[in-house]
Amino acid sequence: ARDYVRIIAVKNERLKNLTQDLFAISKVQSGNEEVVWEKLNIALLLEQALAEHDNEIRASELPFCINVPKDLYISADGRKMSRVIGNLINNILKYTMKHTRVFITATEKNREILLEFKNISAYPMDFDADEIMGRFVRGDESRTTEGSGLGLAIVKSYTELCGGRFEIFLDGDMFKAVLTFPAITPEN
Repeated sequence: ARDYVRIIAVKNERLKNLTQDLFAISKVQSGNEEVVWEKLNIALLLEQALAEHDNEIRASELPFCINVPKDLYISADGRKMSRVIGNLINNILKYTMKHTRVFITATEKNREILLEFKNISAYPMDFDADEIMGRFVRGDESRTTEGSGLGLAIVKSYTELCGGRFEIFLDGDMFKAVLTFPAITPEN
């Protein structure tokens, strides 16, 4: 009976998360999502997201190589951007080949901030980069992780809602996710 209760609790949590994800993406796509504009420091935003995932990162034994200058700022919704970065970190933790490094970098180029997440996939990437950003799409149908296939769709929707672009680049086994936002000065 305890095993059944545990299984029901796990399934209930997955259903709750799926419902929340569906609600979030539906609000954005219907135009009913509110944006609270804030000046955000990219380094601080990333630092907070990494701290929230610290236990999982330590358990993964994946070395995270971070190169993010402290003086890069964007204008966006802090809660939504936290979700975007959290979803990208979750994907890295789920789908990165063991004993490989993860790279997260930020640069400013042509008055734009580029935040890049790079990892080596543990699975064959036999999908199209644009296709993987769709709803309920997963890169490998045989995966047994708890993902719903909405994570990257939410990343794309929230990024665009906050005035940015989200792109995925595939090169062999390397998966690279890039967020691009207009840069703002610290004084703004």
